[in-house]
Amino acid sequence: MIKIIKTFKNLKINNVNAYLIINKQLNKAILIDGAYRCESIFKYLKRYKIILTDIFITHFHHDHTIGLDKLALLTGCAIHIHKFDYPYLLDKTVNGSQNGQVVDFDNPEIKFEIFKNDVKLNINGFQINTIHKGGHTPGTTFYELDNKYLFVGDTLFIDKVGFHKAMFHNLQSSALKSLIDQTCDDDRFYASIDSIVKDYSKHLIYPGHWKQGFKTNDVLNNKNHVYNKKINRHFN
Repeated sequence: MIKIIKTFKNLKINNVNAYLIINKQLNKAILIDGAYRCESIFKYLKRYKIILTDIFITHFHHDHTIGLDKLALLTGCAIHIHKFDYPYLLDKTVNGSQNGQVVDFDNPEIKFEIFKNDVKLNINGFQINTIHKGGHTPGTTFYELDNKYLFVGDTLFIDKVGFHKAMFHNLQSSALKSLIDQTCDDDRFYASIDSIVKDYSKHLIYPGHWKQGFKTNDVLNNKNHVYNKKINRHFN
């Protein structure tokens, strides 16, 4: 199989990433997250006559989900999301509607695959394992592809970690602080990062933002990475 992982990056929103994973023999693809790039993704699919069969959402934050509703309706593909994050897709206070975006995830024509337990899938010749971790959001899910690639959403980045409550402890109230306070579990968040480092050292890591395709050694060998400065499991 010739496999292509094409990254669609939005430089205007913290280099947020969407990943289109293509089986060239079948000319079929899956998508992980949206990155406010769904229009460009659809144009790419049309240009190369690629069939999008499935979308996987790592977590509900709108920088990863805006446009996926429209893309699902245009292509007829299914959207996979953890049960704990699904309600937030419909919540107009957090799903992007609050910023003036048109959000239509409650459209009955959208096919959702809502999971609670981890599942093993074979789609388009890809082996996909869903690994629910929680932490950053209640339903944050890692997706392992072909035992070689791990898509981790906003958990671990090459030079930092994702948003969690401790980061906002001394900051003034804001919509983002309120969202993180309500939906993040720091203990699970720290544990999820530990699991990446301990259990997936041979995998290539594909995060929700910034540089993709790094290994955990890139983190461990960076003395300035916050993971290496943790104290009592809290990142300072």
